[in-house]
Parts: sequence; C-alpha cells; structure tokens
Amino acid sequence: MKKIIELATGDTTSSTVAGTATSPAINALEPALWARNIIDGAKAKRFFEQVAVQQVLPQGHKDWIAPKRKFYLGSMTDNTTEGGAITFTQLDNLDGVRFTPSIHGWGISLSNHAMRVNAVNLVTEARNDLTDYYARQVDVAIRDAIEDDDDTNITDSDDSGFQEVFGGDATSEATLSAGDILTTDVLADARERLMSGTAKYYSSGTLTDSTGTKNPWFPEPNSPFVFFIAPEQETAFLKDSQFTNAAEYGSQEVLLNGEIGKYLGVKILSTTQVSRHTDWGSGSLVGHATLMVKAMKCAGLAWGLRLRVHAFDFPSELERRIILETSYASAVIHPDSCVRVKVTDS
Repeated sequence: MKKIIELATGDTTSSTVAGTATSPAINALEPALWARNIIDGAKAKRFFEQVAVQQVLPQGHKDWIAPKRKFYLGSMTDNTTEGGAITFTQLDNLDGVRFTPSIHGWGISLSNHAMRVNAVNLVTEARNDLTDYYARQVDVAIRDAIEDDDDTNITDSDDSGFQEVFGGDATSEATLSAGDILTTDVLADARERLMSGTAKYYSSGTLTDSTGTKNPWFPEPNSPFVFFIAPEQETAFLKDSQFTNAAEYGSQEVLLNGEIGKYLGVKILSTTQVSRHTDWGSGSLVGHATLMVKAMKCAGLAWGLRLRVHAFDFPSELERRIILETSYASAVIHPDSCVRVKVTDS
C-alpha cells in the first residue's frame, strides 16, 4: 500500500490546465477580461483659441473682414478763436483684416474585421482621436499667426508692431545664453511693452524707442493680458519665491484652460503648445518662444466650417471610414498687442 505523500506528486496546478499558450502570452483556457474603456493619453485643450475673436461665416460667404481702429487719432487742430473756422481732421485710422478660411480634413479607416474582433468601439475611439487632433491644429494655427508674422516686427525707427523681450541680458536669439530663463522681471518687461504708448526694438543690441504709433494697452476683465508659457517656464516660476508669494490663485474670475495664476494682473497659462526651439545662442540652446498678448485684440479666427464628422461604410474595401472636415483661418489683428518673450529652459 502506497503512502499518501507518494500520491501527492501528481498535484494539478494552474499551469497544468492552462491550455496551449497563444501569442502574446495568453493561455487558451485562462480567460482575460479586457477593459471596455480606453485609458486616454493627454487630450488637447484649446489654449490660444480663448484669446482670439471668432466669427463663423454664413453659407455663401468666402471671406471675413474684421474692421479695426488701428489707433485713436493722436492729434486734432483745436479752434480757440471766436468765429473762427474749424480745421477738420482726416479720419485715416481705420482698416480691416481679411480672413479666408481654408479647407482641412483628416480621416481614419477601420477594416470591418478589426471592428468585429476588437473589444473596444473603434469607431468611437477614431472619432475621439480625430477631434483631439483637430483641436490641436486649430489652436496651433492661432499660435503660429501670432509667433510667425514677421512682416510686422519692429525693425526700424518708425515701425509699430510686434515687440520682443529676451531672458537675461540677451538682445536677440543669437545672444541668449544658459541661465537666461523666465523670471518675474522678464514678465514685468513684457507687460510694460504692452502698456506703453512707445514701441521699442533692438538696434545693434541697444533697446531703442520707435517713433511709430503704438496702442497703449491695458488689461480689462473681458480682455485681460494673457501670458502663454511652457511647463519648463512654469517650473522656473514655481521655484521663484517672488512669484509664488505674489501670484493669485482661486479668484472669482473665470479661469482659462491651463491658467496657473495671475501676477501683476497678467493671467499666466501653461501649455505644451508654446513653440520649442533647440538652436538658440551658440546653436544648441533649448528654449521656448513664450507669448504675452492682449486677449480679444491680438488675433482672430474665422470659421468656414467649424466641424463635421462623416462616418460611412466603404464595402469595396470591407471597411468603415471616419472623416473630419473643417475650414478655418487665423491672423493677427493688432500686432502691437503681442509680445514675444524668448527665454532658455535652463
């Protein structure tokens, strides 16, 4: 008669009944429960769209003209003589910005077989990816309009347009060096540039006044000063006691997407959609072109078509196609309501 301990050598374990392993490493008789919801990556938020004037074009229209007053008339002839004739001033300060929305479209195709055998609703997830990409593209279009409109840079003594501020003692991208990071002093300089009635530019490394007419902007509740910075610049601020001791948080004002606080009356937004550069200084410095703007004056966004999603079967290729269609255009309205602030990350 065999002992009980000898019979125990044939114990059945989970690996014995697991069945044939499939690829990748799932055993045929060990069911796996798949989560039905996708765990999302970071979804785009619209940061720059919050500061742009927007207009949806009605059917049958190709362009939108945004009328603007370039500036208020600086001088008029005052009649101080009894019975004297009034000297009339020419109203020559009105202009307009033309927006011509262009077509944009993106698509994802899904095979019928993929949709049948997948645990998640692929059509829904394709729609989510398309709308997220669309949101980022529209937002970046506004940023690029503000950042890349070099035609209106101040480059000589009678210009009035975009102004630039640099970190540290730099006066250009080429003169930036390590340590020329964003500080509260740099923010204050950019704020002054918006508020001053005198535009400034760098001439041979020297900050020089322009004689061009510039709007003296002030922050207002419905049109605040907004400063777009990257997470790297947010870190620099959070390590600056002058900022952390004075920044306002949790006020009763409506908070913008990405807003991390308010300093000297300037709303500060942190976003990865601020452009990153890797060729400043001697050619290898990493930094960001942050932007301070007067909201609702700096830029506009014209919609030919806000958003239309098409989802339809395509039997000849045994698939379903999801297409997102839109039409938009972005442009700067008042160049002197924008200040580019170029700083290094470290």
